[in-house]
Amino acid sequence: MSEPAPDLTLAILTYDRPRGLEATLRSCLAQTNGLGLTMEIVVVDNHPGGAGQGVVEALSPGSSWPIRYVSDLTRNMAALRNRGFVEARGRWLAVIDDDETADPDWTDALVGALKATDADIAVGPRFAVFEAGAPPDYDPQGRQFVRDLELADLADIELTEPSGRPRYGLGTGNSIFDMRRCFPNGQAAMREAFGDAGGEDAELFVRLHRQGRRIVWAARARVTETVFRNRTAIPYRLIRTRRETQHYVSIYVDAARRPLLARAELFVKGLIQTAVGGALSWLTLEHGSASRLRWRLLTQHGLGKLTWRRPVGFIDETNA
Repeated sequence: MSEPAPDLTLAILTYDRPRGLEATLRSCLAQTNGLGLTMEIVVVDNHPGGAGQGVVEALSPGSSWPIRYVSDLTRNMAALRNRGFVEARGRWLAVIDDDETADPDWTDALVGALKATDADIAVGPRFAVFEAGAPPDYDPQGRQFVRDLELADLADIELTEPSGRPRYGLGTGNSIFDMRRCFPNGQAAMREAFGDAGGEDAELFVRLHRQGRRIVWAARARVTETVFRNRTAIPYRLIRTRRETQHYVSIYVDAARRPLLARAELFVKGLIQTAVGGALSWLTLEHGSASRLRWRLLTQHGLGKLTWRRPVGFIDETNA
């Protein structure tokens, strides 16, 4: 006889970060669970050598909730993320990344947000700690590495403007979905067409919002991301900014009411940003500076709008 389905599934997608995965799992296992939920944890490992398997095997015996290990070597981020959704048996699915750790009341805050508002999806803030010990010189407050929409707790997140323009680009890390409401027919969550270039999770949120799903801000559901040194390097920040802008354009054009007008508007804006950012980065001697990045970032925003049909694609972020 099969076991009854849990209330909540926690899904973690991992690739070659065994230390990060261990910290993530330990934070999940330390949940206070004041709501008395039944839970399961699913770890989807994309590393050919199964880097996360030993971590799961070491923590499973003392776990209060079952931990399932799944190996999936698919080289498509949308398909991989979908595997976590497919494996989920709970009514609710919460997602956390393998470089994040959750506060002890994280699951209570996420599920509580859905219960209090009768919403379909909730998203929480992500704060940052830096492997180097401090934020980089070009962002001394570390704001580029934080997700805080600065909304009231349980406020609705209006993801798009009436024109279809996305207001926010949300990732699935620190989010929760009511599986029955969001995917009533068991359909795949993310579109694999976005899986090679990236942006599949941001597209999912926008698509569900346009379908009428209600998304709320769970301000008390906090996670903390470890920002590795390679992610603060200026070349990485620049190419990451270009890629994120390409995602924004793809999502906007994909669902715009007047896609040709949207493409023309973004093309002109991209030309202006590239020209202004490029000129000012040279005039202000920003090139070569470790403490200033404003105009180079503007240039990358412009280039992202101009090159969205030639996506940057995969960026190697491996850090154990």
